[in-house]
Amino acid sequence: MKLKALKPRLHNAMFHTHTVSGIVISFALFICFYCGAVALFLDELHQWENPESRIELVEASTVDYDAIIDKISNRIPDFNVTGQFGIVPPKKSNPLVWFYGSTKDEEGTVERFTATIDPNTYEVLSIGKEPKTHMGRTIYELHFFHQIPVIGIYLSGLVAFFFLFAIVTGLLTHWKNIVNRFYSLTVEGKWKQIWTNSHISLGFIALPFQMIYAVTGALLGLSILLLAPSAFLLFDGDTSQVIKAVVPAAAIKYDEDAAFVENDDIGFNSVFHEVNSGYPENEVTYIYANNFGKEDGTITVRVDDHTGISGDGTFVYGYKDGELVGAIEPVTKSYSEGAYNVLIKLHYVTYGGIFLKIIYFILAMITCYIIMSGVMIWRTARDNKKYTDKQRRFHHRVTKVYLAITLSLFPALALIFLANKAVPLDLEDRVFYVNSIFFSGWLVLTIIGLFWNNYRKLNRNYVFLGSLFGLLIPIANGWVTGDWIWKAIADKQHFVYSVDITWLVIGISGLLISRYYLTPRAKVDKPHETKRKVELIPEKPIIREEPQPVLQSISKTE
Repeated sequence: MKLKALKPRLHNAMFHTHTVSGIVISFALFICFYCGAVALFLDELHQWENPESRIELVEASTVDYDAIIDKISNRIPDFNVTGQFGIVPPKKSNPLVWFYGSTKDEEGTVERFTATIDPNTYEVLSIGKEPKTHMGRTIYELHFFHQIPVIGIYLSGLVAFFFLFAIVTGLLTHWKNIVNRFYSLTVEGKWKQIWTNSHISLGFIALPFQMIYAVTGALLGLSILLLAPSAFLLFDGDTSQVIKAVVPAAAIKYDEDAAFVENDDIGFNSVFHEVNSGYPENEVTYIYANNFGKEDGTITVRVDDHTGISGDGTFVYGYKDGELVGAIEPVTKSYSEGAYNVLIKLHYVTYGGIFLKIIYFILAMITCYIIMSGVMIWRTARDNKKYTDKQRRFHHRVTKVYLAITLSLFPALALIFLANKAVPLDLEDRVFYVNSIFFSGWLVLTIIGLFWNNYRKLNRNYVFLGSLFGLLIPIANGWVTGDWIWKAIADKQHFVYSVDITWLVIGISGLLISRYYLTPRAKVDKPHETKRKVELIPEKPIIREEPQPVLQSISKTE
């Protein structure tokens, strides 16, 4: 089946635009998808990376949140109670209570802090600028380049925008033969043909998924830049009105000089139970306060059912009288109220459960392959006599740099898991050391890869190293925490043994792939094959009289 093709001039324009836009963003886009795929399981990774959270789950409705606030206030004298602070209730994937707040000294300097509390004993397990463990957050932050100050999030938004551009131009370029190419996927023939067919076929399969991430990634990464024109067009430059239309709770203005009021009837506990009783099918995901204790203070509760794409909601209560100030109710919300949260749900897969996350993960890995196959198609297409030796060497160096940066991320990712266990949990500034091992290890692995000129060797070595490190991860977890796989299964620590088993499967599979599929084999003719070739030659007395020397020479070369 062939569809109607574009006109030659338009086709060439789309083809070259697709090639240029794709090759420019390829390695950055690979990082976004690779790290983003792992970050989908941010909650599921937490108990593995933090042994302190491997405790029995306490029902969120039984926790005394007001007592936790008093505990933090007594522990931190400079706790800024009028600034925004919040509490994350315990949940199955993270049974600890998380507290986010800030301190304010006499000079007015504000510093953020994070604390974790055991809901069984109300003991403060950790408190500081960062939590004890940050492995999952580091991977999550890397997927939108948070490590690049100020502009990182905008760069990720631009990458997503150009990815959308590459998707559209690629679809138009291959529109004529997209159906035929879809059914012609094969692993035989020349590598260029294999990469081209798989690039188109897998791209066609993952097209809806990629469109979702291109649109949501661009909108979330460039949200501030997109809100500014809307403010000027719709609200005479008042950005607060745009924010109010999208996130009503964020548009409330507070008076720093507002008077304090005494109201013992209103607190985190009362507001939690009010919302929890009204929406029992929804889980309370976050409670936070602004200007707490003052006349215009508010307490906000976020809920989510984790199943539907519009099952989240927000409720804002006034501290003075406990009245509902504003609400975005689940399911019944308006388009403007639900649009932003729908983007978040689609991007972070906070709906549909664990099986949908697995599907997203597989599609993200397929997208990573599509990106790499596109680079290899670009490289192979330029390895011909049309280009000078200097140009071909340049193309080779660019390809090698791209492959080294992206493929080395696999062993580097395994390295951060190992670093999370190697660095002691009570060590001060351990997050810095874990992250340093990850990023410096990634850099070293990338530099080493630049010395491997053979693409197959480069790929094989990175797969081998990543698989080897992956096999060490369950051993490191069992050695440091005592929760070996069999013990974690017996104790029903589902998230812990799932991570270990996953790395075990990845490690064994990777070693087998590097051994049997990525290791080059020397082509040596066997004696019986050579004899068959000789017999096919027209009869000549010299061949029939002297077959033995031929066999002997071959056996010697073997």
